[in-house]
Formats: sequence, structure tokens, C-alpha cells
Amino acid sequence: MKTSITYKRVLSLVAMLLLVALPAMAFAAPELTATADKTSVTAGDTIVVTVTLAGKKLSAAEGEFSYDPSLLTFTEGDGGASDGRIALVSAEKDGASSLSARITFTAAGAGEAKVDFNITKALSYSGEDQGTAAASVTVSIAAAPAAAQTAAPDYATEGILAEGITDEGGQQMYIWTNLENVTIPSKYSETTVDYKGQTVPAVSVQDSDAPTLLYLSNASGENGGYYIYDAAKGSLYRYQTVSSTSRSYIMLEPDGTVALPEGFTETTITIDDKQVKAWARQDAQGTVYLIYGRNPDGEVGYYVYSEADKSIQRYAVMPARPVSPQLPAEAAPTPGVEEPVEQPENGSSTGIDPIMFYAACGAAVLLLIALIAVIVKHSNEEKQRRERLARRRAQREKERSEAKASVEE
Repeated sequence: MKTSITYKRVLSLVAMLLLVALPAMAFAAPELTATADKTSVTAGDTIVVTVTLAGKKLSAAEGEFSYDPSLLTFTEGDGGASDGRIALVSAEKDGASSLSARITFTAAGAGEAKVDFNITKALSYSGEDQGTAAASVTVSIAAAPAAAQTAAPDYATEGILAEGITDEGGQQMYIWTNLENVTIPSKYSETTVDYKGQTVPAVSVQDSDAPTLLYLSNASGENGGYYIYDAAKGSLYRYQTVSSTSRSYIMLEPDGTVALPEGFTETTITIDDKQVKAWARQDAQGTVYLIYGRNPDGEVGYYVYSEADKSIQRYAVMPARPVSPQLPAEAAPTPGVEEPVEQPENGSSTGIDPIMFYAACGAAVLLLIALIAVIVKHSNEEKQRRERLARRRAQREKERSEAKASVEE
């Protein structure tokens, strides 16, 4: 009898232990694996690591991973992976037997790169916690081969000698035969021209009289820049632009078609921190400077440069600016001597130059015609605008009437 009671107690204890162990037996701890598509790479290569969590009826899992950023650079993640984080989710009914994600790295430096993965929480489809899991993968990264040293080009052999042109240091300049690594100025495009019997690359503005430019440097490639090429003369001089009130002017060399105004002598002035050839003349009020160039409208000629306000204006021949006149003291009349009466020139009692008078009248007439034209144009536009508004108003009234009639029917 006593033996039977002891046996029953043992069976009861075993049953209780089984009941406690059943949940753990039903859902064993998940297993995590991590594999790389390449385990030996060179700096700069791409590595794809696949991390897989295996278990029973998995619905979701989350965790993290770590790596040495001096050896690996995170590129992208797929399947719920982001930089340093993992979030796996199953869309299957009753959960899945495995959940996976892919992480893409770029090899950044030489060494043994290890990536450690840790799943900190995994849930079954019924929401029960299935525990944690860990895995790691190691990739061997070799240093990238040293880049081949490219010898600097010798433009004395690769370029074309620019006759009569030297840089600031007195070194001979050469025309480049390849403009692949040269920035082309705005609105310009690449073309070719003939220089001393040889075809060389150049830049120009299509369908424009803008100057053609060649790129020059010394033999070592230093002091490089664009030069204006005058094909008619076969001459080259440095391409420079100066600005005034948001307008840009290209500095040119006078071609002889426009004579230098009388009284001016050649000099050099500084505009926009650039040394520019100019011509100067002294008058009663100071120094007048002229520069020769092309404005954005394509007008070539002499321009007046003001040092006071840095402005540039088109030069027109005009008389020298006079000193403020000093009127002499009026002489006292001599007793008994009658003062002569001044006679008006050309029979005019007004003293007005007839040519200037007619010119002023003509300008006034032209101004009046222009004003009338503007008023007529504005009146026509206003009339058209009112007609359009009337048509739109009539159209809306018609549509409203039709809509109202349709509703009444």
C-alpha cells in the first residue's frame, strides 16, 4: 500500500514537470546564422551579408549589428535591415520557419572586418517570446593597389608653340591640343581653328562675332588660361572680362578700324583686380580713361571707365570738359565814349545755333511720336482686354442660363 502511494506521487510530480516544460519544448530557441557572399575582398569592393533567423512559427524579430566603420561602410539594407538595426517580420499565416535580411557593405580599409549580429527579441505567431540569438561573420579585406602615377604632360611636346607669347615669368606659352579637362566659358562651345597651318581646338560662340579663344599654358601646364585669337592678324592676347553694373565686357586689342582719340596715351589701370590696357588723357577736371572691348550686345569700340563709381560707358567724341569760367570784372565806361552794340551772328537775334535748334525740334517731334504710339498701343491693349472680359462674362451668363434651363426641365 505504501509503495502504491509513493508511485502515484512520483507520477504526479513527473506530470507537473511535463506541464511546465511543454511551452519551452513547443518553441525551442531560434537559431541565427550570418554568411557573406565573399570572405576575401579588396578595399573598394562590395560585400553582401545575409542574416537568417530560423525557428518555429516566427512572426517578428528585432535586433542590432555592429562593425568597424574604418573597415566597412554601410551601403544599403534589404528585408528590414538598416544601418545597425534589424527588424524582421513574417507575412505568412501562422508564422514562418525562417526570417532573413540582407546588408550590403563597401570595404573601406584593409584588415579583418567582423560583423556581430544579435537578435534581442523574437516572437511566435501567437505572441510568445522565443528568446535571443547571436551570430557573426568575418571578411578579410586587402588594401587597394596603389594608383599608377601619371606623368605630368609636357606641353612643349604635346602642345603647339604660341609665337611671340610668354607668361609673366617670361616662359614660352603653348596651345593645348586637348580641352577635355578645361572649363569652357559660358555660352561658348568647342570647335577647331587653323593656327599657323595646324588645326587646334578652340571655343567660340556660334552665330556670333564674339572672339575665338584658345587655351595656353607654359610647358609644365602652369599659368594656363584662355587667349583671344585674331585669325586675321594671327595674334594672341589674354582673354579678360571686366564688369560694370552687372554687365560684362570682353577686353580686346584695337584692330585699327577705330582710331585712338587724339590726346590719349597708353597706360594700365586695375579693374576687378585685373591689369587692363587703357588710354588716358588729362583735362581740366581730372583724368579720363578709355578701354577697348566688346559689350554684351556685341558692340565693339572704346569705352570710358570711371574710377570714381567703377562705371563703364560707351565713348563718344566730345569736347574737353572746361574749367568753370571766371568772368572778368566789368570795366567802367569811359566818359563821352559810346558803348558799341553787339550784333547777333547769322542775323539771329536769339543767339541760338540754328542747327542745334532744328535738332532739338526734331528730337521733340520724335519723342512726341513715340509717346503717341505708346498711348495708342496701351489704348488698343486696354480695349482688347475689355472685349475679352465681356466675352468671358457673356459666356458665363450663357452657361448659367443653360444650366438653369436644364435644372427646370
